[in-house]
Amino acid sequence: MKIPKADKEGLFKSIFTAYFILLLHVFLLAGVGLSVVLFKGVYHYLPYIMGGLAILVLSVAWIIYRRMRENSTDLRTVLSAPEFQDRTVEVKLLGGLASFKIKAKANNGLLLDHASPSYSDTHLIENSADKAGRKMLELNTLYARELITKEEFETARQNIIQG
Repeated sequence: MKIPKADKEGLFKSIFTAYFILLLHVFLLAGVGLSVVLFKGVYHYLPYIMGGLAILVLSVAWIIYRRMRENSTDLRTVLSAPEFQDRTVEVKLLGGLASFKIKAKANNGLLLDHASPSYSDTHLIENSADKAGRKMLELNTLYARELITKEEFETARQNIIQG
């Protein structure tokens, strides 16, 4: 029986494809068997694995805590900086869900006060002289860009100077 050359290539490809599919099924069955053995082992040793992971997480948290404690400064040291003297500072945690204010006493001691978030100018670090200077710079910029007239500039400048 003679098989034409074109049919030989087609026959070879078909046999190769069949063996390839058979080989893939063997790998699939081996993978399923391995996963059954592995999951049985994971299920059997699950408490030990979870305990080991918990110890690993706790040790990493302890290392991070120690490094933060060694490298960070005390809150009292930060608030004793001149920028925070006689100022109310509000600390917000968790996106504002938890917040507290640190108010300066008359004798520069610190008093912790739990409060709800407020959005006033009390927690901005800018005194009135700095605010007036900033407003004057903005006013000069507006006048230099010719967005306001000379009369408007003089009126606004007098308002800023008078308070």
